[in-house]
Amino acid sequence: MADEEEELSPEQKLALAKNFILNSPPAQAKRVVEDVRTLVGADLLTSSQEEAILRALNKEQYAAVDVPGGGKVLLTQHGELPNGTFLDPSSKQCLTVNHTALTCSAQPMDSAQLAELAQAEPHRGSIDAAMRRHVDEWLPNGTVTTYGGAVGGVKITCCVASLAHDLSNYWAGRWWAEWTLQSGGGSMGALTGKIKCNVHYFEDGNVQLEDEIKFQGEVPLGGDVGEAFAKQVKIWETEFTAKLEDIYTSLSEQVLQSLRRRLPITRTKFDWEKHTVAKLAMDLQNQAIQR
Repeated sequence: MADEEEELSPEQKLALAKNFILNSPPAQAKRVVEDVRTLVGADLLTSSQEEAILRALNKEQYAAVDVPGGGKVLLTQHGELPNGTFLDPSSKQCLTVNHTALTCSAQPMDSAQLAELAQAEPHRGSIDAAMRRHVDEWLPNGTVTTYGGAVGGVKITCCVASLAHDLSNYWAGRWWAEWTLQSGGGSMGALTGKIKCNVHYFEDGNVQLEDEIKFQGEVPLGGDVGEAFAKQVKIWETEFTAKLEDIYTSLSEQVLQSLRRRLPITRTKFDWEKHTVAKLAMDLQNQAIQR
């Protein structure tokens, strides 16, 4: 007699629920939460548990929220404060976020936060403006949030994210990146960054493409730092998108074609519209009737 299956503990069920939600495809976290709550029960996946899990997901995926008074800001680990609020460096505010509804309320930064931001503001403001121009041109619906600090030299971190989806037509995609410029007092600054993307297509199936790439280089700190920063970012983004195009070509010509029925040796599809084909079909039908 087979051993009875062990019932999962509440902790194990909650861990599985968290894993499902944290791996939600782009723009579909709410649907995943609803499905998971049906599986594990509302008494286990409570509102507070949902808020905590979605907080982690929103930070991981750089979710964007509308800021009171206008504009958007990304929710990232770079802007998270010890009290659980998030910085909006552009409007000089701290945001209290509802991670389930993706809404927020705002209050002014305190004097210490303002003083730290002011030390990096010349570079931060230049980079933020240049990256916003870049994103407006090359990344529709993109949001830019740029942080600055001056501990051990000026450090600027620019985060970019864009979410596009049409769930009624079974697709969604997210692009998010971060770029960090660290100056140590010389004429050049170290620029590092990474790009991640996730594309999901789920009509009559479930296909996802996830990719991530990291970069490292230098930019001059003299002159227009923002323009030099954005120029280098554009070079790296172009390299990454070229790589993605190679992947798509490979998928189309190799992987996907191997899953389909091959064409005959002539490589020509059977034309069902031709008169001779219609006549052949009619003859076959008549023969079947006579039998």
